[in-house]
Amino acid sequence: MMSERRICSGSEPPDFVMCRPIRNLELDPPVDGESCEGYRFPGIVDLHVHGGFEWDFSYGDPDRIEKMLDSFLRKGLTAVMPTLITCSEEQRMKAIGDIVTVASRRTRPPSLLGISLEGPFISASRRGSHEERFLTAPNIEMLERWQEKARGMIRRLTLAPELTGAIDFIAKAMELKVRVSIGHTDADHETTLRAFKAGAQNITHLFNAMRPFSHRDPTCVSAVFDYRNVFVELIADGIHVFPDIVRMTFSILGSDRISLVSDCVLPTGLSDGLHQAYGRELELRGGRCTIAGGHLFGGGMTLPDCFQVMHEKARIPLKALCECVSVNPCRAAGVDPPREDVILDKQFNWIATRLRDTWYWPQ
Repeated sequence: MMSERRICSGSEPPDFVMCRPIRNLELDPPVDGESCEGYRFPGIVDLHVHGGFEWDFSYGDPDRIEKMLDSFLRKGLTAVMPTLITCSEEQRMKAIGDIVTVASRRTRPPSLLGISLEGPFISASRRGSHEERFLTAPNIEMLERWQEKARGMIRRLTLAPELTGAIDFIAKAMELKVRVSIGHTDADHETTLRAFKAGAQNITHLFNAMRPFSHRDPTCVSAVFDYRNVFVELIADGIHVFPDIVRMTFSILGSDRISLVSDCVLPTGLSDGLHQAYGRELELRGGRCTIAGGHLFGGGMTLPDCFQVMHEKARIPLKALCECVSVNPCRAAGVDPPREDVILDKQFNWIATRLRDTWYWPQ
């Protein structure tokens, strides 16, 4: 892994922050935007993080998870939602327990907003990189067991609504305070609308791992455009969703429904090349993570590393970009909006972060 600078902290911001003209992205653009040397975000929140920097949340181990989180802090993240891939029951239970341990003891950003389960209640035909042998039909007793182990930390679960019992499962999951997110699905338009009306509130990485739609074959994608009361994830790397399609989606849905996410996996933050992860050989090249010689395998960029693509190629205005990585993810997760200060330079590199009464910055 590339060498990382030490994280400093103190009650006052460093001088190099105080002397910079910084644009607050929660406010309207200044008259003289060219003179600013950086941007202030109220927080940077990623709802879809599997791992990065040589580790993954599904592996557990509190100390390794903390080390990974410190690497995410160096990118500017203030909160993440650990997202567990489809795995064995033994591995899932260990990972859940270790994430709970980290959440109870961690005092600096990024904090953990809860746990998101991406599988095992997903479609075999749209499973993507998830192992088919671990998939199963929706089962509320399993979710109850996981939520007990998590001490209530499970906040989201990805569900394919066409699976047997899936629609009835949604209301039961909500009783456990778990928000259902539709994804990894082969569902048609009507089935997806039934899931929304049953209480599903979110979409897991729109367009990816779901049946494409056409004007004669409405699917989950068209249901999202038709139904206005659902939050949507978009992977922001410009690889999973072409920038022009990102911009089109913003124009259809409006920025207030969209959370930009990374979907980043273990090789994120490492040098380009081949990496062993998840029992496979993965290749990272220019932010694109694939099974070596094959298809995409999650994201290969942290969320702040995606900002330049979203702003310059998808042409998302900075204020909208700010909303989609701060306020909107918190609304989608059902938590209070962020109240931090995150300072990035004009290339979106991390300068400093304030959490409560403490500032953090790289040495």
